Amino acid sequence: MATARIDADTRILIIGAGVVGAALADDLTRHGMKSVTVVDQGPLYRTGGSSSHAPGFAFQTTGSSVMSELARRTLDKLDGLTLDGQWILKRVGGLELACDGERLEYLHRRHNLAQSWAVPSRIVSPEECGKLFPGLDSSAVLGGLHTPTDGVVKALRAVEWQARRAIANGARFYGHTEVTGFRMERGRVTGVDVGRTPPVPGNPSKGDQLPEGTSFLEADIVVVCAGLWGPGLGKLLGLELPMVPMEHCSASTDALPSLAGFSDEEEIDQPMVRHQATGSYFRQGGERILWGTYEHRVIPVDQSQIASPEDFARTQIEPAIHPLTWNDAKDGWNELRRLFPEANSCEPAEGYNGIFSFTPDGNPLLGEVPGIRGLWLGESVWLTQSAGVAGVLADWIVTGDPGVDTTSLDFRRFDQAHLTRSASIARASENYDEVYDISHPRNQTMQLRKFATTPFYVRQEALKAEFGTSQGGWERPLWYGTTKANQPAVPRDAWGTYGWSPSISAEARQAANGVGLVDRGAVSVFEVRGEDAGKHLDEILGSAVTLQVNGSAHAHLKSPSGGMAAVLTVLRTADDSFLVIGSSPEDVWHLRRKTPHSDTVTVSDLSSATTALALIGPDAATVLGSVTRGAAPAANSPETPVLDVGGVPARVVAETASGLGGWTLYTATEHGLYLWDLLVEAGAQHGIALVGDEAFTALRIANGVPAFGVEYGPRDNAFEAGLAGPSTDEGARPGHRLLVRLRMRSDLHAVVPGEPVSKDGCVVGFITSSAEDPASGHFLAFAWVDPEVAAVGAEVEISHLDQRWAACVERSR
Repeated sequence: MATARIDADTRILIIGAGVVGAALADDLTRHGMKSVTVVDQGPLYRTGGSSSHAPGFAFQTTGSSVMSELARRTLDKLDGLTLDGQWILKRVGGLELACDGERLEYLHRRHNLAQSWAVPSRIVSPEECGKLFPGLDSSAVLGGLHTPTDGVVKALRAVEWQARRAIANGARFYGHTEVTGFRMERGRVTGVDVGRTPPVPGNPSKGDQLPEGTSFLEADIVVVCAGLWGPGLGKLLGLELPMVPMEHCSASTDALPSLAGFSDEEEIDQPMVRHQATGSYFRQGGERILWGTYEHRVIPVDQSQIASPEDFARTQIEPAIHPLTWNDAKDGWNELRRLFPEANSCEPAEGYNGIFSFTPDGNPLLGEVPGIRGLWLGESVWLTQSAGVAGVLADWIVTGDPGVDTTSLDFRRFDQAHLTRSASIARASENYDEVYDISHPRNQTMQLRKFATTPFYVRQEALKAEFGTSQGGWERPLWYGTTKANQPAVPRDAWGTYGWSPSISAEARQAANGVGLVDRGAVSVFEVRGEDAGKHLDEILGSAVTLQVNGSAHAHLKSPSGGMAAVLTVLRTADDSFLVIGSSPEDVWHLRRKTPHSDTVTVSDLSSATTALALIGPDAATVLGSVTRGAAPAANSPETPVLDVGGVPARVVAETASGLGGWTLYTATEHGLYLWDLLVEAGAQHGIALVGDEAFTALRIANGVPAFGVEYGPRDNAFEAGLAGPSTDEGARPGHRLLVRLRMRSDLHAVVPGEPVSKDGCVVGFITSSAEDPASGHFLAFAWVDPEVAAVGAEVEISHLDQRWAACVERSR
């Protein structure tokens, strides 16, 4: 374990004794923390939350490497454990079914993802599907994906086992203890107000009893692991947590002949089954099949609709369970009877609508809350990733190093300024509705479109731009419909070219051969000001920023693992003032977190007040010079003067992200549209290209420029990502892959992120991003690969659906 950064006597309070809270207490005490307290408003350990009814499915294959890793860690922790002689995890394996050609193709995609993330898997025939689950009608399916190391977890047993070990190591668990408020002092949490809840008849609490009259619990760190009660606790803090509890239909069959002999309902011998095309899943429960379905109307649950502790005590009905709505469940039942014909002879047995939480992107909400030191979140975590998430949180809290790339997990990926309850419900409802849909890396949300637009949106819309959205909800031009493809499109498969247009390469070619205009308006800009501003930035950034006024430098905030927490551009605007330009709201938080409360250093967010456009390509200097009073800085110059650009005051900064060279012009948001029109008019005689985000990606890949948050992140060092030369103090760490660029051998082959890279039949890496080379028409891709195949000229294969295509390493560090 990494060295602790907090004292062992630090008082840590966990709200929620479900699968996450219990696992976190266990891991914190294993770190040597001596004062860990867990409270829950329900009885221990059947608290009435989502953990109390979780069906136990734990599939490791997802579209995200980190989510798959968290699932693997969960299963590895629970493997082989028993509670009072009863099993906690059974690795019965998983079986995903395809009943049509489109879904069979998608199973190959999921098999490739499993290979990329090191999850054992194989495509199996219909006959093999029938052998794996004997009651299944193999004639109803075209094939399956078998993942033999997946398993069923008994959630309540997992909770109690981890809680018992935590208690043995000094933790305290209190049931029937409701958090009613948070206390803060000088921006730091100091504890929680609590009250007693009534006992639940027939469900005695197994934990300690909070001393009579206790109304406040002091804490140095508070971690919210309250599951579906998270939004309510967020409201107490004045926070909008972008998570929404949802109802989900679940029931079981009567006893089935094919499962005769499994007299104990706890017996599970058959693999878990998912039929994503119909939103259904099934697993054995003794002689019965337990089943559930997502294929019904979205049923969000407001906090007021969740039973109170008093209602729980009065009815003995768990708050996370609502009555089964049969009209929503019947399609799932009919699908079960089609796949398992013997179910036609029985009626559905007991069922319910279970409640569990969804976020806009399907990932958890983890990390320290911005603006409240010591307050952490471990919210919207499913059983599948529960122990893995808890381990990450424990490492993060104690050592400062979470041990994984938390970019897609961190609560701060959502900008609080853009969050409302209506927005959370809209996006989370979409995620629920699409949870089992075919998911392509280029899929775009259909909710809250035009939610946040740059000043240039009205012009882009007139130019028939195809829009996508960024993580922050910004409407982004992917390509422009008015750009005419000047070369015939290469015939490629539909999966590889989903969300792609020939206009993309045309825009990139025009920019590479002349000049292009890029919307950079969704920018994060913040000001660091004060007499100690320069000294402070020098201390916290990975490279020095001792600059002259109007000078600039690229720098990064180091993560505790030695990687990069954020990649920034720093501009010195005055002796005591700096502009820091990042790419996300998290960058602001990282700086603020490292900036102490002081009168000599302040951090202000200027993002909404600032917009930007980039001119790139060999003719960018000519176009900029034609409208600028005064000389622009030389290409790659660190100088960042404020120039008069056609009457607009704009700070001009060398552009490096595309690899073409040029300048980014930062100005006040109110001047943005005028500046766009000015530059478009000035560039017309040079054939200026309007460059969408997809063309920009193609240019940066073609020019060998990796992107932070796409190619590399906090777990990677500069050497491995190809950002530092051999003379750097950092080198490739043992067991770490290197970032390379691949070129497809055939121009007919289009590859997509997440696909595995192989050598001699062994997986050696995976793709992070890809695009058509504007010059040659062959697809290029960045990929992380084992050092043994990272040399220029190395021949590899990329698995694309059910094909393997030849590629070579064209660019390496």
